Amino acid sequence: MTKLNLIVNRSLDGKFAKLELMVKGYRDEYLELMAANLVLVSPVDTGTYITNHNIGTSQVGATASSDGKLTDQPYGPFAQEGFNNLLSDIASLPEGINNVVMSNASEHSDEVEYTYGYLPYAQTANEHGRIAAQAAANVKARS
Repeated sequence: MTKLNLIVNRSLDGKFAKLELMVKGYRDEYLELMAANLVLVSPVDTGTYITNHNIGTSQVGATASSDGKLTDQPYGPFAQEGFNNLLSDIASLPEGINNVVMSNASEHSDEVEYTYGYLPYAQTANEHGRIAAQAAANVKARS
């Protein structure tokens, strides 16, 4: 019987631990940057759309309505609320889950993306490569 005994160099233990921390930190860093980009390119009219983005393990249903809400609302407060909601979603993702879905619960999300041409999800998807590289650099810099 052929056998190979390997002894991993103990000096690599620290490097493996550091790499593990980097990988763990990467997912959340990447998702936070994607969330920031999504909010940045999202329109605000009533605030319903920008505050109903979601990051989770599955798509959310369209349940949020703008009916009866004031229009022409300021960007800042609604963008901050939307970003905070996404940060909360990210923080509540189970460890080890790396397959996530970004979606929007507003009833008019398809119109915002396709009919009115704002394309916040398409724009954010197009920034994936840049955001992934930035997330990797950020995590590496902290390590």
